[in-house]
Parts: sequence; structure tokens; C-alpha cells
Amino acid sequence: MRLITLLVAASSLLCAQTPSTFDAHLTAGQAAVQQSRYAEAETQFRAAVAEIARPDPNRTPQREVDAYAALCDLDLLMSRFDEAITLAGKAIDTLEAMGQNQDLTPYLSRLAAGYRVSGKTATAVPVLQRILTIDQALSPDDPKVSIDYDKLGSAYLELLQMDDARAAYQKALDTRISRQGPDTVEVATSWVNLGVVEERNAKPEPAQKDWETALAISEAKLGPDAYGLTGILDRLGRLFSEQKRFGEAEGVFQRSLAIREKLLGSRHSDIAPALENLAWVFFFDGKFIDAEPVFQRALEIWTATKEPTSPMIAQAMDNLGTLYSAQKRYADAEPFFKKALLIRETKDIESLSNLALLYEATKDLKRSDDYFQRAILVSEKGLGGDHGDTTDLLDEYASMLRTAGRILDAKKVEAHSKELKDKLAALKQPVATAATGPISIQKH
Repeated sequence: MRLITLLVAASSLLCAQTPSTFDAHLTAGQAAVQQSRYAEAETQFRAAVAEIARPDPNRTPQREVDAYAALCDLDLLMSRFDEAITLAGKAIDTLEAMGQNQDLTPYLSRLAAGYRVSGKTATAVPVLQRILTIDQALSPDDPKVSIDYDKLGSAYLELLQMDDARAAYQKALDTRISRQGPDTVEVATSWVNLGVVEERNAKPEPAQKDWETALAISEAKLGPDAYGLTGILDRLGRLFSEQKRFGEAEGVFQRSLAIREKLLGSRHSDIAPALENLAWVFFFDGKFIDAEPVFQRALEIWTATKEPTSPMIAQAMDNLGTLYSAQKRYADAEPFFKKALLIRETKDIESLSNLALLYEATKDLKRSDDYFQRAILVSEKGLGGDHGDTTDLLDEYASMLRTAGRILDAKKVEAHSKELKDKLAALKQPVATAATGPISIQKH
């Protein structure tokens, strides 16, 4: 009898120590992620999530949440945003059923991220507000509260709700100052964000003031040659350039480039965009001779550090082509535009329109016509006929047709462009700008 009891006990212990199929899949997936084997991890996580439908008295709800979150992260990484949103929602539902509302923020953050990257920023806003409410209730002085305000400000900025964006970023600034004092790198980050709002609102003077405040704080805390200064310097340089203050723009871009070269060396890929910033200042200031070697050096760095099909290389070739066209060096410009088009697989609007304009300038109107038609076709398919870029192309095409003496054809294109512009105006929707997330000033 005692032997039977021991055998039963041993069997029960063995069963208790044997991981369930769910746990085996989840653990294997987590191990695969640690080794960057994402395809294998996805297979394991999907198998773990599938197991949740099977009853298992030993599986805890928190482990189910872990599985949803793990697969959600991979779906976000692979741009499967709808699936990621669904999984984040399941994780949240599971935690709410457990009554663990205070633990929701990591999963609400995933949900908000899924909405934002899939173009549903308006839907993300209440989720971000809920995160802020939870974090404030747990600890109003926690640094996470400032970050929550930053994320809200970024979402409002993306939606062009400038007053709301400014208010959220100001709250982040006030919270940081009250907790840390006025002279920290995090406070400088808030000044940068506020400057972005002013810039988007076409208020360059307040933007400059905010960014110069951020720069002064960062210099004091990080030193005059810290990499974290380069982002602020670049913003100031672009602002000065837009105001045609080319001497000031050149100065800050030169400083940003010098910091990068000192810390990274002269051949690092981060040097190339700094060179391009400087070259464009020379270009718009009419200093074409100064711009050429800088653009060339940027292309050399991109070519050495990127794959041959990189869009960075294509853009660098376009830059040189644009420079040569501005100097009427069309024979020099043509091969760069063609190479850029080849890299972009013959379907890039910018490359096609560049070649159309080049051939118009060289009076090769037949080829100009061909490239204009190709550019317009790609633009209408990719952006829509009522997009501003499409109507700009139509206007340029009509101008070329008039140059070619094809007045009737030009009038037809102009009428089509006007029809599309009227349709665009009737929509009365603001032009969206690229999303700007909370800026983090790097400390290294």
C-alpha cells in the first residue's frame, strides 16, 4: 500500500514539473527572441496563443497576457498593425477581468502604438489619456507622467491640434521642472518639443527661442561637443535656412558636422546627412561651387555604408542632379537622375519628374513628355488624382506642352488640374505633416 502511495505521489510530482504545451511554446518563443530568431519566435508565440483556447487549470491569466504581448510586439515589428491591435486588446481584456487595472499601461501603450503607426492617431488619443490618468493616480511625481504628456503632445501634433499639443508639452515641461529643476537634459527635451509646435505654427521667433534655451541647457549639462547637441543645432540650422539667414545656418550646421566627425569619425553614415544639410545651405545661398564637393562627399559615404539599392544613395544622386541642373550642367545631371530612378525601380515620382524637367530644359521635349506622363501616372496611382503633388505635376506638364507649342493639349491638362484643385479645396482638410514624436536628447 505504501508503495502505491509513493508511486502516485511521484507521478503527481512529475506531472506538476512537466511544462504544459502552452508554457513550452511561450518559453521557446522568448528564447528565440533573445537570439533574434524572430520567425521561429513567431511560430512559437502563435502556437502559445492558440493553446489559450484549450482549458488548462495550471495556466495563469498573467501567462496568457505574456503570450498576447509577445506576439503583439512581433506583429508591430513586422508591420502587422491590425493583428497587433487585436492582441493588445486581448491582453487588456484579460487584465481587466482579473481586476488589475493598475498594470494596464504597458499593454495600453502597445494598443496606442498600433493605432498610431496604422494611421489611427485620433483613436490613440483616448488610450494615451487613459495611460496618463493611471500613471498620475499611481504616482504624480513619477517621470513616466512627463513622458505620457510628451506622447499626448506628439499625437496632437500629428493631428494638427496645435493648442492641445502645446498644452501637453507645457505640462511635461512644468512636471519636469517641479520634479528636477529647470536645468536638466529632460527639461531641454521639453523645450525642443515646444519649439517644434511653434515651428509648425509658422512662428519662427518663439521656435528659435525655445531651441536656443534647450541648446544652452544641453551644453551646460552635456558639454559643448556632446552628440546630443546635434539634433538641436540641425533644427536651428533648418530654421535659419528657411528664413534665408544662410550665414547663421552655415555656422550651426558646421558645428553639428564637427561634433559628429569628432565623435564618430569622418566616414560614419551619420556624417552624410550633416553634410547634406550644409550643402543645401550653400545651394540656396547660390554657392554652387561650395555645395558640389559636400554633396559628393555625402554620396561617397552613403555608397560606402549602405546597400547599393538604398534610398539614401538615390536621394544623394538626386541632390547632385538637382545641383547640376541649377547650373545648367544638364549632361552632368542626367546620369545621376537616371541612376536614382534605376535604384527606385522606375516608379519614383521624384526621379521621373526630375528627368522630365531636365529634358524640358534641354529642349528634348519628346522625352520630357514621356517622363511627365510616367510621373503623373505613378502619382495618381500612389497619391490619388486630387493630391497636391499630382496637381503640381500637371501644372509643370502643361507648361512644358505650351513650350512645345501644343496649346490645345496644354489647355486640357490645365483644365484637368483645375478640376482636381477644386475637388481638393472642397475637401477643406488640413495638409498632414510627418509625425514628430517626443524628442530625446542623447547623452552620449
